[in-house]
Amino acid sequence: MRRGKLSFTVRSVLLFGVLLFVANTVLGVVVLNQSKSAMRTLINKNMLDVVKSAAGSLDGDELEALTKDDVDGPVFRSIEDRLLVFQNSVDIQFIYAVKQTDDGRFVFTVDPDPVDPGAFGEEIVTTPGLIQAAQGIPTVDDSPAADRWGNFYSAFCPVFDSSGKVAGVVGVDFDAKWYDAQIRQYTLSITIVTSISVLLGVLVITLITSRIRVKFRDLHSGLEELSNDVDMLVAEMTTYSGAEVPKPEESDDSTADVSDELELLSNKIRIMQNELGMHLEYLHGQAYIDFLTQLGNSTAYHEEIRELNQKISAGTTDFYVVVLDINGLKELNDTFGHECGDYYIQGAANAIRQGFALAKCYRIGGDEFAVIAEGFDVCKVEDGLSGIDAAINDFNSSTTYDARLIVSKGVACLEPGQDESFADVFSRADRAMYEAKREFYLQRGLLQGGTPFSENGVPPRSAQVNGPGNDE
Repeated sequence: MRRGKLSFTVRSVLLFGVLLFVANTVLGVVVLNQSKSAMRTLINKNMLDVVKSAAGSLDGDELEALTKDDVDGPVFRSIEDRLLVFQNSVDIQFIYAVKQTDDGRFVFTVDPDPVDPGAFGEEIVTTPGLIQAAQGIPTVDDSPAADRWGNFYSAFCPVFDSSGKVAGVVGVDFDAKWYDAQIRQYTLSITIVTSISVLLGVLVITLITSRIRVKFRDLHSGLEELSNDVDMLVAEMTTYSGAEVPKPEESDDSTADVSDELELLSNKIRIMQNELGMHLEYLHGQAYIDFLTQLGNSTAYHEEIRELNQKISAGTTDFYVVVLDINGLKELNDTFGHECGDYYIQGAANAIRQGFALAKCYRIGGDEFAVIAEGFDVCKVEDGLSGIDAAINDFNSSTTYDARLIVSKGVACLEPGQDESFADVFSRADRAMYEAKREFYLQRGLLQGGTPFSENGVPPRSAQVNGPGNDE
């Protein structure tokens, strides 16, 4: 009986050990996979949002025009300083701008790394994500790539010029060593904990719980650091843009009555996702807003064009395009200074926003604007144009400068079956705007005794009349 009882005890212990081993192994695999998935998802999302914000802060025309002779010049330094804001504020290893050569290679244009920057024109390792970004699609590489600086996970985002073409690519690198080291550490810890649990039974269960708690605490701390890095980026962007970033509701989960560490970690990830979503939504919005006018910038404009082209192909849209240009901005700048020019640009933008409050308004160049009025009819468009004229008249009655704000306008609508792309509609509106501008300058020359003004000439208000697009 005693031998049978002992055998039963041994069998029970062995069975318990096997079950404990299997349970802990399964738990270890699940926790490991969840940790890897959560970490990779957060890292990829963070990298993609950071690289999109960085790309949106750059001027594609400036980036495309850079040559080796521009290195250390004012434009080069300006781009470098903008990239450094992100490198110094976010937990990334490197950030840089590259372009594709005629033979398909990718080379550095701006690398702000203070220790070992890539030289202008130096070839960079080509990855699938870099190729996709060069085709206009923001992408994160699925696997790390190695170069002379190390082994990195990378994210890339295109930078578009004023014509909508990819002028270059912004890339960010995240050190793969840290990620792999964390995975190895988790794997080793789970293996040790599982082995001990088989030998020590219930006592080891307590130790397992303690060790897992420590590991989750470590991961929790890592997420806290990531959250702090994002807060630093938001602070930098707030300083740069001058706007107030919305703050999420404060929450303290450190004292929450949660006994399960996995649930605690899940709560922290959820809170972080909410905070990241709010911050990154703000940053993403700022990357698509023109700083001077608060209208959509060229990046937002070209994204809207791509969506409209898809709708045109599917036959699911109708819209008007209004193209506007300030007459005589150069003369304003030359006569009164660029502060005056900026003031008149803002006046034009406010007038456009008032006239087309329900449409999408963009600043597409220095003094050039575009309105995409999707779903508008001709009456609503005419009301919008009248609203612009009224707002401009209000502006001119209040300005202290001895010159009036005068805007030339051109309008065109989508012709189904005739227009194959947005460019067809825009071209008609652009031609109409330049015809209005030409007529304006012809009239201005005749009013001055037959001596035409220069193309951008602006007389004082005492000698001006309303040109096309302004009320007489």
